[in-house]
Order: sequence, then C-alpha cells, then structure tokens
Amino acid sequence: MKPVKIGDVSISSIIEREGPWRAPNIMFPSATPEKLAEVMAQVPDFAYDRVKDLLCITYQTFVVRTPRCTALIDTCVGEHQRRPPALLFDKKPWLDGFAQHGLKFEDIDYVFCTHLHVDHVGWNTRLRDGRLVPTFPNAKYVFSRKEYEHWKQETDPGFAAIHEDCVEPIVNAGQALLVDDAYVLSDELALVPTPGHSPGHVCIDLKSRGERALFTGDMMHHCAQVIQPDWSSCFCFDVKESAATRWKFFREHANTDTLVIPTHFPGTTAGRIATMRDTFEFRFLAE
Repeated sequence: MKPVKIGDVSISSIIEREGPWRAPNIMFPSATPEKLAEVMAQVPDFAYDRVKDLLCITYQTFVVRTPRCTALIDTCVGEHQRRPPALLFDKKPWLDGFAQHGLKFEDIDYVFCTHLHVDHVGWNTRLRDGRLVPTFPNAKYVFSRKEYEHWKQETDPGFAAIHEDCVEPIVNAGQALLVDDAYVLSDELALVPTPGHSPGHVCIDLKSRGERALFTGDMMHHCAQVIQPDWSSCFCFDVKESAATRWKFFREHANTDTLVIPTHFPGTTAGRIATMRDTFEFRFLAE
C-alpha cells in the first residue's frame, strides 16, 4: 500500500503476495452473471485482471507506528504451520518487507487480528526448537474473545489446525488480550464490531489529531463489494449479517474524511467511501 499519515501516526504495509487470485463468480457466489459483468466493468484495471477474469488480491500486514507503540494489524499466512496447498507460496517477501521497515520481532508492542482466519494470523507464531511460539516476544496480541471462543470449539481439521498453530500458542504464552468487540486500547486505537464475515470480526479504529482511519480486515475483500454491498464472499460465516454490516458501515462513512484501509485491496489499498446513485464506490488514494 501507499504509506500514509493519520495525525501523528504513520501507516505502511508488508506485502506477502499480490496479484490475480480468484474468479469473481467464485468469490461472490450470489452474484448473477449479468450483475457481475456490470459491476466488474466499473472497477479499476489494477483491481481486476480482465483477461484472466481474476480479482487482484493483496495479502498484507499493516505496520502502525504511534508515538506510544508499534503495532501490526493482521499477519498474513506465515510459514511453518499446517496450510492447504494453495497457501504454500514463498513467504520470503514478508520477511524481507519486515526487515525493510527496520524492525526486529522484539520491536512489536501489539498485534491486532481483525479475525482469526488463516491469512490473518500466520505470522503470529514461528517454529523455534521444534515448537510454535509467539513470533513477537514482547507483544500483546489483541483477539476478540467472541472470535476466539468460536474457533476454540471448531472441529473441522483445517480450522482447528489454524487455531492450534497460530492462536493457542499465544494464549499459552500469556501474550493474548481476549477482549470484547468494542475494546479501547488507548486514545488512538480501539476495536469496532463488524460481524458477519466471522462471528467476532472487528475493525481497528485509529484516531490521531482529529483524523481517523479504519482497518476493515475482511469486512470486504474487493472494491466490487462497495458497489454491491449484498455480495458476501464465499468465506463469510453469515452472509446476511456480513452484507448488513457493509451497508451500515458504508452509510456511516460515505462522504466523510475517514480513511478506509481494507486488508486485501491492491494498489494504494486505502481510500474513501463515496455515494454513487443508490449505492457506493471506493475511491482509492492516488499514487
């Protein structure tokens, strides 16, 4: 993403992978072919590979540096843990990006996870002496308690592996902050409940010197969903609640100065919500 400032806070990102990834009709199973064609014609070229008919999706971790702390938001896929074949791509870009920020693992004070899906918790842990331990030894990891309790009970082997590999080691090490979905860490950082994609999905709310940014995780995966808020992704836990959350969020923040920073948007990533006839559009920051 393009680095930005919100008041006294600087925001940049570490990209793990980017590029064409999934077909729109797979990502948005409720969309009709006619509506897909109409909406995809309106999205920018850098967000949709029209030749391959694939959405351009970025996997990235946000680095947030405030006067009081250094925080990460969402930690991508990671390495060393159990993963499906599609996610066994090279993770060196993330490690290189972390180093290019001039950071060491010990420098991180907080890790926020908007939710506990595989591509948002991966670098929470790493393999050391044959076992998975917290990657960031001095950090507190902020998890929604509702989200944590849901996945703790999960019996599907794939989801259970994610929890066992990337979440429980944090709890066992005493580094987890299990909080309610409207938790306030400081004057600058707080959580906002945005359920639907997952049971305890949250946005991270950043405020500084009268400016505001919201890190929206997987409340939306692609700018097409701003035009069509009813399109929930194939990964959503509750498609109706997910859509209702988007409508509420867009109505609240349309035509305001709030900077919206979704995890998977490509290009400059961040932008603002604007009204467009009877719906909305996402206006990316300029390069």
